[in-house]
Amino acid sequence: MRTTLRRSVLAAVRWAFLALVVIGSLFMIFIVATPQGKAGFRAALFVPEVLDVPLKPQPWFTGDPVRHEVTYPQAAGTGVADVYRIPDGKRRAAVLLFLGANAAGRDDEDVVNLGEALARGGFVVMFHWSPTMALEANIDPTEVDNLVRAFQFLEQQEWVDPKRVGIGGFCVGASFSLVAAADPRIRDRVRFVNAFGPYFDARDLLLQVVTRSRLDQGVRTPWQPDRLTLKVFANELIETLEDPADIELLTKKYLAGESNDAQPVTPAGRNVARLLEGVSPEEAARLYLALPEDFREAMDQISPSRYVDDIKARLLVLHARDDELVPSAESRRLAEAMSDRGGVRYTELLSFDHVRPAGGTGAWQLVKEGFKLYRHMYSVMRAET
Repeated sequence: MRTTLRRSVLAAVRWAFLALVVIGSLFMIFIVATPQGKAGFRAALFVPEVLDVPLKPQPWFTGDPVRHEVTYPQAAGTGVADVYRIPDGKRRAAVLLFLGANAAGRDDEDVVNLGEALARGGFVVMFHWSPTMALEANIDPTEVDNLVRAFQFLEQQEWVDPKRVGIGGFCVGASFSLVAAADPRIRDRVRFVNAFGPYFDARDLLLQVVTRSRLDQGVRTPWQPDRLTLKVFANELIETLEDPADIELLTKKYLAGESNDAQPVTPAGRNVARLLEGVSPEEAARLYLALPEDFREAMDQISPSRYVDDIKARLLVLHARDDELVPSAESRRLAEAMSDRGGVRYTELLSFDHVRPAGGTGAWQLVKEGFKLYRHMYSVMRAET
């Protein structure tokens, strides 16, 4: 009896072990041999790299990326970018990223970590830098053309598969990337656009900033924009002025933070001061029409809302729900406007401070947000495989 029982137990153990081996082998074959498996595995390794978790296994499975500087021709001057890649001689998928009007420098810890994590995930990563926008918190419409030229440079590199090149960005950089992706010089070759925290319409965003209110599906709620957002639009509005005295006065008051009760001399200066102080929606609309026509045209030129029909690439959009720099409703409007054409994925996250992972998130919340980020990154990785 005991011998028979022992044989039965041993047989069951052998069958269980064999089943595990078979399942494990099939799982490894799925990961190695199928695009879905490769994308899922790479996305699962990527997510811990950008979240505040102690275990980061991605380096266990990949080589070490290298970072090097490249230069490329622009319409005026020479562009400078950082490239992250695995130096194994393979032609890889690539992504051009633009941080936009962000003070984070090229050596910022989060920037370096993102570049290395995406490189380990199989991409060649190229960060386009704009001294005007990054260092001066200013919006420079010429950067759209620079992005197009950077994309053309990237797809021509010997370590890039030109059929698998995408573009993406953060905040203003995300919106500029969308506009660049619609450019006829590259739009048929952009495989995907990954936009994190973009605005949909620059005019609408400005009006929300100056009214200190968010507009979502016709419902207006109070909103206190982030200091960076206020600074960027203060720069833009002050640059519309011509009177040197008004420019100096408003620069000191709204950019340098100096207390001053003096009033602008010109009507244009007083209009800008009113907008920067905060006005009602009705007054904001009226004062906006009083701004110079070339400024209003520039706002249209950098608005993804004007290029919905020209973007051919797959669209992947993320946004932090309680974003203080750009209202998340802007991304929802973008995704909705392009939903009819297909190939659109919208992900809304809670555990991010605009475009940076937020600390202090509870374990369960971190799991839920991490899974949402995983699903989004799976779509990005599928574009790579």
